[in-house]
Order: sequence, then structure tokens, then C-alpha cells
Amino acid sequence: MIGGRNTAFFGEFLVEKGVITKEALGRLLVSQRMVREKIGLVAVREGLLSEDELTAHLAEFLGIPLYRGGIEGIQKGVVNIIPVKMSIKFNVLPVGRGEHGELLLAGSGPLPQTVLQTISRLCKLQVRLVLVPPRQLKKMQNLFFSQQFDTTIKVERLIDNEDVGFIVELLERIMVRAINQGASDIHLEPEKNEMIVRLRVDGFLHQTERLPYELAAKLVSRIKVLTRMNIAETRKPQDGSFYFEPQALDVEIDGVNVRASVLPVVNGEKAVLRLLPPHDEAIDLDTVGMGSDILESFKYHLALPHGIILVTGPTGSGKSTTLYGALQLLRNEATNITTIEDPVELTLRGINQTQVDAGEKVTFASSLRSILRQDPDVIMVGEIRDAETLTIALRAAITGHLVLSTLHTNDAPSAFSRMVDMGAEPFLVAASVRTVLAQRLVRRVCRHCGEWQDISASELQMLGLNEPSFRILRGKGCENCKLGYKGRIGIFELLNVDDELRRMIMNRATFEQIRLFVLEQRSFQTLRQDGITKMKAGLTTPEEIMRVTLE
Repeated sequence: MIGGRNTAFFGEFLVEKGVITKEALGRLLVSQRMVREKIGLVAVREGLLSEDELTAHLAEFLGIPLYRGGIEGIQKGVVNIIPVKMSIKFNVLPVGRGEHGELLLAGSGPLPQTVLQTISRLCKLQVRLVLVPPRQLKKMQNLFFSQQFDTTIKVERLIDNEDVGFIVELLERIMVRAINQGASDIHLEPEKNEMIVRLRVDGFLHQTERLPYELAAKLVSRIKVLTRMNIAETRKPQDGSFYFEPQALDVEIDGVNVRASVLPVVNGEKAVLRLLPPHDEAIDLDTVGMGSDILESFKYHLALPHGIILVTGPTGSGKSTTLYGALQLLRNEATNITTIEDPVELTLRGINQTQVDAGEKVTFASSLRSILRQDPDVIMVGEIRDAETLTIALRAAITGHLVLSTLHTNDAPSAFSRMVDMGAEPFLVAASVRTVLAQRLVRRVCRHCGEWQDISASELQMLGLNEPSFRILRGKGCENCKLGYKGRIGIFELLNVDDELRRMIMNRATFEQIRLFVLEQRSFQTLRQDGITKMKAGLTTPEEIMRVTLE
């Protein structure tokens, strides 16, 4: 008994709330007996609940409060109150102190009273449990446990050491450091006399290490071994992937998926490692930064039985994340979802994922033709690159399939002229496209060092604002962020296709005509306008908005 409720009846509670049906509960109980997991986790795995929904319902059922502070809300120094091994054993993390000085302990579910008493005796504090979604707890643990590990690279020791294991340790130190800093990519670049290590954090590259050139080939060889590439081949590009878990280092950290690319360059071979979310990590559309109106409209179109939904923007604007979030929302046992990707970045349970392969002549177009014979309900095409793929996707959308895809355009209105320029018939575009979502990623102001200040007249002019000065949040730079920014958030514009816009597309309206028409609609908000809304809320800065919307 926790919070006055018996956890065995949680499934019945979900039925009473109307979250699931009695029939669904029966199927969950059968699955639960087979896998021996908690009923809520089974419901998440089968697509009946998101992790956030599960945690919210569990908090209500048990009478345990939710922790809403996020990673940035964790109080400094509190993580070390209990040993790392104890946090891992009981799957918890200290996040702060309560109103009465008690220790707030984040967990993803209820804990036995004996565990709470043990932790209380150890830290000599009263302990109060707060709930967070499992994936968020894992992220917080990864960050704080790995940060306690010293990733200093002692080059002199490594060069003198004849043990081949030193390269294994070197690569692991580089990767743990990248995880510590929240990097998305690691670049290992051979120069004439050295190897440069750079990390991409929040969209920007910065150098972290200069290593002796002698280590370059050994590091690349280690990556080839992990990814099962051809070690002897040094003249052709190669790609691969692996799952990273520290082996040589004594550090507690959850593993990450890594996609590797090796490219021959003048001074050897350059390697780039992309760090991807853990296997089947949930991506929640509610957390990517969409405003409530855009999110509600986007979810409405995802619920339609057929049509094509496009996400547009340049490389690195978060399009794949949005599409994966949409697939997570659509995934259930009654829906056949198939994807075509290049490459598959995140493997999702319950979804059939196909990877294109130019070497084997498996293209987006050929795969899409085959998928249409697989009785799909939802098709996700990673990117529309050519007229053939576009035409097949549009025809699939008007013959009873929901198609999700991406297109490289600067904004939502230009998507229609882009498709016509690629060779699509205007009547197909008008009949099949339901909505276009354009997006960018801007850096978030650091919550630790951000200070409110008045926006300047020049900044108002730069953003095209004719209004009185208001206050915005700016980061000074601190030990948590270095540059005043920490993390990124999306800015969006959503263009729904109505009857008038459909007629304009049929009549081959130009991009300028469509854009002028759209801007007259009060319901349409441009990328810059969405960015300004987030800036006024203290999430980003004028410089970031201009950087991504300058075109």
C-alpha cells in the first residue's frame, strides 16, 4: 500500500477514468503475466498511454506529487546526498529540498516503505517521493552520474602505454564527455600534425581536445571494429552503428545508440559519431515547443484517415524528431505503420521500419511501391527528394493512406510551389495535402544565469516590431551553460489547407501569391512570430530568432 491505494488495482483505476476499456485491460493483464512487468509499463509499450500520461495517472492514483522542475530544476549539490550505487539500485535521484527541509526523491513509480526508510536513515533527512516519467528520470541520472566522472585525457600516459586497451578508454572518455555536455555529434578530424576533437552542442560545434596525430588512425580503427566496418578499407566512405555502454571506465551511465560515418580526407580518415536517444525512447509532441493552438491542430490532422502531412525546414531543424513524435502518437495495435528512412535513426516497437540502400538500389520510390502492397494505414517517408517519390506519396494519400514526410523548404507556404516545381500535378497537391508544418530550432536561455532586461530599440526594429519596449531573458554564461544558452526548443508555423488555398494551388498560384494570402489570415502565425512569443516568455533571445529566420 502506497498513498493509501493498492497498486494491484491501477488497471481498474484506468478503466474507471475512461483511459482504457475493460477489453484493453484484459489484454494488458494477459501480456503482463507473460512479461512480468507492471501494468502501466505494459500499457505504454502497447501504445495505450504515453509515459507522461502514465506518470500523471499514477501520481493521481497513489497520491504522490509530480516533479515538474526538469533537469534545470534540480538543486545544486543535492544529487550527492545519497551514493550513486544506491540511486541506481532503487532507480531514484535526489532533486531538491521540500518546504520543510525534507529530501525530494524523484522516482518513476512507487517505492516500498522500507526503501524510503533506509534512504532517510542514511541521509538523516525525512524523504518525500515525487514522480517523473521513466525516460526523464533516465536522462537526469545519465547527466548527473556521468558528470561526476573525470573525463580528463592524459595524453602522455596513453602514448607511453603499449596496452591496446588505452584506445578503448580514450574513445570512451571522449564519448562520456560528449554525453555530459549534451552533445548531438562528435567530430574526430585529422589535421597535418594532430587530431582535433569537436562536439556539436545545441547546434554549434566547439573544440574540446587536440590529440597527437598518432592516435587518429587507432581511434578510427576502434570505431570501425564497433560498427563492423571494413578495417582494411581506407579509401571509401563507410557507415555503421553501435550501442555504447562504457566497458573500460568505471562510470554508471545508461547506454546510447551511436551512428558512425567515416570519410577519407587529405590527412587520413575523419569520423563523425551521432549520439541518438536510447532504444525506443518516447518522443512526446507536447515537449518539443509547439504552442497549444498549433499542437491541437497538428494532432487533429494526424487523426485523419488519409492525406499527406508535411514537415519542412533545413537540415538540423528537428523534422525527424517531430515525425517520430507523431508516430509515437499514432502507434497502436490496430494501426499498421510502415516507414522508409535514410537511415533509421530510432527503432520503434510496433512500427515496420525500412532503410533505403543506394548500393542495393533500394530507393524511397521503390520501397514506397512495395509498402503500398503491405496493407499500410500510415506511411512515413523520411524525405521527399525526387518527383517519382513525390507522385507516389501524393497518390497514396488520396487512396486511403495517411502519409507523413519532410520537404526542404524555408517556410510552410513555399511547400506547394516546391512540389509543383518538382513535377507534381497541382490537382494532386491540392487534393492530398492536409497541412504543412515548418520548424526551426533555437537555443534556450539558461535558467541558472538568465537575467531579465529591457529589449533595445534596435532589436525591436530588427525583429520588425512596432511596440513599446518589453523585458526579455538573457544568459550571462555560467558553469552550467558557458554561453548563456542550455538546450534547444522549436519554433513553428502551421498552414492548414482550406478550400480557398486548394483553389489557388489548382490555379498554379505562385509562392508570393500564396504567402500574401496566408499572411492575411489571422489564424496563421509565422516562424518569426512564434519565436517572438517564446522570446517574450523568456525562452530565447532576439539573436536566436534572427539567426534561424533571416531568410
